[in-house]
Amino acid sequence: MDYSMIIKNGFLLCCVCITICLFGCNRKNKAGAQHVTTNIEVSKTVPTVCLYTLGNVSTNLREAMFDSLKAHYPKCKYVGNIALDKKTLTTKRKDHVRYRADLLNEQLKAFKSDSTIVIGLTQEDIGLDNFRNRPHSGIMGLASGIGSGIAVFSSYRPHGYGQLFCVMLHEIGHTQGLRHCHDTNCMMQNGNGGNPFAKTNSFCAKCKEFMKNRHWNL
Repeated sequence: MDYSMIIKNGFLLCCVCITICLFGCNRKNKAGAQHVTTNIEVSKTVPTVCLYTLGNVSTNLREAMFDSLKAHYPKCKYVGNIALDKKTLTTKRKDHVRYRADLLNEQLKAFKSDSTIVIGLTQEDIGLDNFRNRPHSGIMGLASGIGSGIAVFSSYRPHGYGQLFCVMLHEIGHTQGLRHCHDTNCMMQNGNGGNPFAKTNSFCAKCKEFMKNRHWNL
């Protein structure tokens, strides 16, 4: 019996089996890699910015703000008016009618969906209780949280439509995920009780890029 031939044939058979096994594993790995790749997709959904007016708001003011929105964002609509609830008035300001911005945002929350950014415009003065080490402080606008998609702003304190639109963009920036910026030339800076929009009306390069990636034309 030729044992050398048997050993040779056995060796060849073993090599063939190993080759088939490796080829099969490689195909499975490639298929797996392709599956992972198709699951990693960047969402291109553009949320709709929904503008609501709160209380008595002039037609001119509403249209001016809405036209500015349309000039800078691809999907926006004016939805309607919401009556101001007396329950949203601050009880810590007796000499002046002022509404609590956080409670107005709670009203707007009822209209929020996964596909929208909800913003409220009012001509009434707004503020926050227990803010800046005071029982109550007046403010120009407030986002309900970073990335929340909800914000309110008032025309009571800004000077003119230009400043008011900057307030709007500042608060919308928060709703989109931007925090306060350390750049004093950026409209996303912390106002610290002042009016930064009197000296700047633009985003810094970093904040601007952030907003552009969220479909804003700035």
